[in-house]
Amino acid sequence: MEIREVFGEADVCRMTKVAEVVWREANTAFCTPEQVEYMIEMFQSYEAVSGQLVHGYRYFLVEEAGEILAYFGVQPQGERLFLSKFYILKEHRGKGIFSLGLEYMCDLCRELQLDTIYLTVNRRNFHACEVYLHKGFRIAEEAVADIGCGFVMDDYIMEYDV
Repeated sequence: MEIREVFGEADVCRMTKVAEVVWREANTAFCTPEQVEYMIEMFQSYEAVSGQLVHGYRYFLVEEAGEILAYFGVQPQGERLFLSKFYILKEHRGKGIFSLGLEYMCDLCRELQLDTIYLTVNRRNFHACEVYLHKGFRIAEEAVADIGCGFVMDDYIMEYDV
């Protein structure tokens, strides 16, 4: 497995095709199908990701033999690194991909002189919450955010000290 940064239209196109699959796999247990489709369009469409890259987000692919197994997106914010997304295709979960990505993000934090990684996770996404807690994240606070069209995100904000 290798991690490499997303560069160019071809990478964005490949990644957003994976995003459509993995978001439906990962989010329908705690979000309505309508909200999942809305979030894909708003946050993980080709247009959305291209705009995020212009605004300081960085995306990374976890690949093996040219196949995307997972991807994650981060943005430096002050003294912290915001982990915006980390999605692993269902058939590749449990293979240490998140641990590999977390190590990569910690190295990135040290390079950028950042001391904390933080993320938001849906409070009803029990599996993800469990994984983050197991890896050393802590719940810092709770947040409810209106994301438009009558949808809200009911999240924990979790932090990890680098």
